[in-house]
Amino acid sequence: MKSIILFIGLWIWSGLTHAKDTLSVNRQVHPQIELFPLQNIRLQDERFKSIQDLEHAYLLTLSPDRMLSWFRREAGLTPKADPYPGWESVTAPNRSPLSGHILGFYLSSMAMMYAGTDDPKIIEKLKYTLAELYRCQQANGNGYLLPTINGKQIFEDVAAGHFKTSNPFITSTQYHTEFDYWEPVYVLNKIMLGLYRTYVDCHLPLAKEILIQTADWFGEDILNRLSHDQIQKLLICEHGSINESYIQVYQLTGQGKYLDWAKKLNDEAMWVPASQGNDVLDGWHANTQIPKFTGFENVYHYTGDKKLNSAAQFFWNTVVKNRSWVIGGNSTEEHFFSPDEFDAKVLLTGGPESCNSVNMMRLTEVLYQDDASPDKVDYYENVLYNHILANYNPENGMCVYYTSMRPGHYKVYSSLYDSFWCCTGTGMEAPAKFGQMIYAHKQDEIYVNLFMASTVSWEEKHVRLSQKTQFPNVSESEIRVEAIDETGFTLKIRQPKWLASPSVIQINGRTARFSTDADGYLSINRKWKNGDRIHITLPQKLTVEPLSNLNNYVAFRYGPIVLASKMDNFGLAKTDFVGTSNAFAAQTIPLGRVPGFVGAIEKIQSTFRKKENSQLQFSAQTASGETIEMVPFNSIAFSRYAVYFRHYPFPEQYQNEVAALTKKLAEEQRLEAETVDRVLVGHEDSEHSHGLEAVFSYTGGEAPVRWRDAREGGYFMYNLKVLPHTPQKLYMVYSADDEGARIFDVMVDGKVLQTLDHSTKLAGKSGELYPVSIDLPAALIADRDHLTVKFQARRGNTAGGLFDLRVTRKAVR
Repeated sequence: MKSIILFIGLWIWSGLTHAKDTLSVNRQVHPQIELFPLQNIRLQDERFKSIQDLEHAYLLTLSPDRMLSWFRREAGLTPKADPYPGWESVTAPNRSPLSGHILGFYLSSMAMMYAGTDDPKIIEKLKYTLAELYRCQQANGNGYLLPTINGKQIFEDVAAGHFKTSNPFITSTQYHTEFDYWEPVYVLNKIMLGLYRTYVDCHLPLAKEILIQTADWFGEDILNRLSHDQIQKLLICEHGSINESYIQVYQLTGQGKYLDWAKKLNDEAMWVPASQGNDVLDGWHANTQIPKFTGFENVYHYTGDKKLNSAAQFFWNTVVKNRSWVIGGNSTEEHFFSPDEFDAKVLLTGGPESCNSVNMMRLTEVLYQDDASPDKVDYYENVLYNHILANYNPENGMCVYYTSMRPGHYKVYSSLYDSFWCCTGTGMEAPAKFGQMIYAHKQDEIYVNLFMASTVSWEEKHVRLSQKTQFPNVSESEIRVEAIDETGFTLKIRQPKWLASPSVIQINGRTARFSTDADGYLSINRKWKNGDRIHITLPQKLTVEPLSNLNNYVAFRYGPIVLASKMDNFGLAKTDFVGTSNAFAAQTIPLGRVPGFVGAIEKIQSTFRKKENSQLQFSAQTASGETIEMVPFNSIAFSRYAVYFRHYPFPEQYQNEVAALTKKLAEEQRLEAETVDRVLVGHEDSEHSHGLEAVFSYTGGEAPVRWRDAREGGYFMYNLKVLPHTPQKLYMVYSADDEGARIFDVMVDGKVLQTLDHSTKLAGKSGELYPVSIDLPAALIADRDHLTVKFQARRGNTAGGLFDLRVTRKAVR
């Protein structure tokens, strides 16, 4: 009796605390299935809950005054604190910082974290932040609320049509001295999304008032003054899902102008070809595109324009099925590439971006509610377990920017208070909603999508389900029903594609077999009573997943979990796994150091042995005969790893490649042994530590192979270490494909050592890089420990591109 009274009390309290706001408009397209509000879900899984708790604690340490610093400056108010460093502060001459995006993520994250925890400290911080934002908005006087440096001026120029766009900048065309404004509409979108979640999840009316005033400013003062073509030009610059934000305001107000503005903010360069089934994604910045499709789908809900839904569905299918890595992430170094380039792109260090996966999950949540497709859950589970969970520092909850797929590489985590990358922001958001997709419902049916320890409150039925499981370490889960009265409903249990055999269900200890429905779920329809237990078996199996049709690289999965090999760090210190200004992991190792596999796929699978009583630990035999340990990729932190492994169908291929790799490795080791100092050209941390100074200089390429040049007679220079009284030389690497006006001087301490002429391609070496060495005169280094090396372009010429720069002992050829 006592437990029943407590349970009834729980429902009354839940209903009072989390009463839903009634939205002012009806959808034209109604959902096929609904996800539960975060308020109704409590996460209990050890790994996910640990990261969620770390993020919860971290959010409470952030200072609203520091995040509000630029808002107050731009509103003409004295800041109460200095802004945070990193992307929140000035990062380059003639370019604004991305100030304010973190505050938008902060609002969303805090609101969702409150929904999942009911922590009153969150409400206190949000109330303060909203009051300060409101004061800034009132000081601005017209609804404007942005921290963009001189943002009012750029938006005046935008409204007048005096602007140009690139990605990621908007630039005024009114002035000879150009200043690039870094994604101000993206920042606007993040702030609006944060205000919406703060109102809906935390029921703070001031958030709604600020949101509506902000939407009115951008709609009336900017969008209403631009032509259709000018708005489309504005949308070239990354803008998140600004169309979604206007749908949210339309939901809250019912005023048609917000729906009209949302429709104007649909980027035709993306939705039109996608709606026609055309994949145009090659070369596009990935995270710029993904949120647009979430916006298109939201506009579809309130207009019924089927073309927008077709675009979103086509985009999702294209990215998930043709453009994603085994972990569910997509692209490398932020850009989509042709699907036939996977074998080349796996060697780059950039890897898929965390933001992409967080935004693909948001898109998946929206699409799943529209079509109830189990494919959406299969993908969501994959990316959640294998990319998102793998990206968090287990000690402090900080997130990775790029998750390298290069064999033998590593991850770099954000610092606590110095980075504030875009992925720091999405890294705040994801843990607050780890439980979002576990359950869904419609009418008299409740769906168990993910097998994760948790509880869900189904208020309409006065039922709560508690799921206890150590999945995926254990291939089973148990669900317990808590109900006030005997209640009839259908329990639908997902049957994922990775099952080795159909699930076996026990109800209150008795085995019962059910067939899988066409929708991919087992359906159990009955009268349920308090205390009923449903035990589910989830047989898992090992699968091998080739990277491409070429079969050159393979990855391994057990059930839904991607396996990887934890490797030796080869000189990395723990500090190398944390980044401040640079998110790149720059220190590569030769591929010859990474294990490979030889023979038929079936033969490779047969070498895997699961360790008894282990939490998904396997041993496997590599091509060299070595036995390696394979563990979940999401369990590897502060270590090099291999997710993809070189695959050799025949032993002869392996032997020939090993011989070539051995020779190359020996050459690289000899060069490394003779290196006195090295600049990782094009990598920000290395260049900064070597005192880079540059004029008219540019970088490019894809990590680890990056370059720097200087154009129009410009230069770039570094400070490098030397050994006193030791014969040494400059070792440089250039491209054989360089041509055009490329005459430049290589200088040391202001003196020309040699003039290089790279105006003509090197015959017979297309696509190759080649070294150039110049002896350092003994008189220059007699008593020195550092030299300044400068690459000075002749007038009208370009210096470089330079791919590698070292000081080496003279023995290196």
